[in-house]
This record gives sequence, C-alpha cells and structure tokens, in this order.
Amino acid sequence: MIGLVTIVIGLAMIAAGLGMFPDLEEIPTFLGVIFVLFGAILVWAGIYNIWLGIQRRRAYAGGRERKGTARLFHTPTGDDGSVYVLFATSYGEWLVSVSTSGIEHLLDDLGGEGVPAKAYMGTNDKLYGLDIAGVRTKAISAGDPFEGKFRERIERAQALAEKHNRLAAERRS
Repeated sequence: MIGLVTIVIGLAMIAAGLGMFPDLEEIPTFLGVIFVLFGAILVWAGIYNIWLGIQRRRAYAGGRERKGTARLFHTPTGDDGSVYVLFATSYGEWLVSVSTSGIEHLLDDLGGEGVPAKAYMGTNDKLYGLDIAGVRTKAISAGDPFEGKFRERIERAQALAEKHNRLAAERRS
C-alpha cells in the first residue's frame, strides 16, 4: 500500500515540476527540475517497495528456510526506527536492515551474543524475510550475503569512522 502511495505522490511531483497543474504553470525552471528529480526518486522507491513486498511474500510462501542467529550489527543515529541485523548460519552471513516495530524488547539481546532466528531466502540467495525469536520482522531491504568486497568496504568504512571519532575526541581534549 505504501508503495502505491509513494508512486502516486512521485507522479504528482513530476506533473507539478512539468507545470501540468494550473496553479504551478509559472514555476521557476530550477524548482521544476527539483520537483521532477524528487518525483522520479519517489516513483523508483515505490516500485522497489512493491517489488520487495512481492519477494518477501514469495520467500515466506515457498522460499528456502535457514535457522541461525541474529545479532545487532549497527543502529543508525536518529529516530528512524530501523536497525541493521547480521543473520549468521554455518553456511554464511547476511546483512539486512529491518524495522524495529515489534522487536523493541529484543534490541538488548540482539546487541550481545544474538538470538535464535529463522530466515527466508529467495531463489537468488538473498534474505527477504526474518523471524527473530519467533517475531516476524519487516525487512526494509533485501539481505545481501555479507562477504567479499561488500564486507571489506563496510569494515573499511567502520575503521575510518572509528579513526574520525578518535581524532575528534583528541581535538576536544
């Protein structure tokens, strides 16, 4: 549902940017370009949201099921209601962002050794559904295998962030 609403809002922004509304015929060109770009991004986000929902339903209905452990990988700053969870089995690891609604009581346990979880995989070996301690979570993104260049880039970014924080603390003192 939210995907359709996002697409409609995006199309309205594109129409406004192109001057198709009578009140917005005299819109400045720069503002029109901004409206069209943001509208296109919203349309793309809506299509992706619908696609992700379809993949999630397919994974729950007939995808491969894997049992393993979920642990908290990263909590973004701010109050956006999402966390990054690392799902690990003896086969491999997947990194997925999930909504915190429904799993607020598990966040402390996720930060330690992790909690038992069940993942539902698509045919492309991506994680589309995740049940943490028996609670079904809503994946915000498809869970990608956490290996190779993807893992190296994230670890390098974390090392740079730690170095930046350390240098900032040294400057303050």
